[in-house]
Amino acid sequence: MNKLILFSLLIASLLTHSGCASMKQNRWLAAHRDNLRSIADSKMSPEQKLDGMLADYVQFMQEDLKFVDPVKGIKYVQKYHDQNEASMDKILREAEQWQGNLNLVEKGSLAIRVVQKPYINRLIDLAPKFKRKYKQYAFAIKLASKMTGGLTRFAGKAFD
Repeated sequence: MNKLILFSLLIASLLTHSGCASMKQNRWLAAHRDNLRSIADSKMSPEQKLDGMLADYVQFMQEDLKFVDPVKGIKYVQKYHDQNEASMDKILREAEQWQGNLNLVEKGSLAIRVVQKPYINRLIDLAPKFKRKYKQYAFAIKLASKMTGGLTRFAGKAFD
């Protein structure tokens, strides 16, 4: 009888923990979606939008790399991508247009600012780990490449 009660409590605990993890992931995804929509629709400069998007992406990668099961991790990546693709593309288009209009001196100044960004070291550390974890999932690699390459044309090469 005690074994049956103990087993029932164990099963209930596992089901509750699984539900809590799912709820936490959904909260994370909702926060990312709201943040990226807000950034994309804001009146910030393209550089500030890019900074905000990449800071959000670093946070997303940190969350995703916590998944031990790659199948669960890739589902999280897919949901993030599906929910945020439009906002990220809007930010990246604006940043690309802005960068394309910079003169040589402005591009040099941007390069100096990029290496000083607070998120850059984490991005440099996390991007290769993320790519290695999901090398068999082409869309995850494409998303990671899009984000790191979107930083700037010259910085994208540093993340390959």
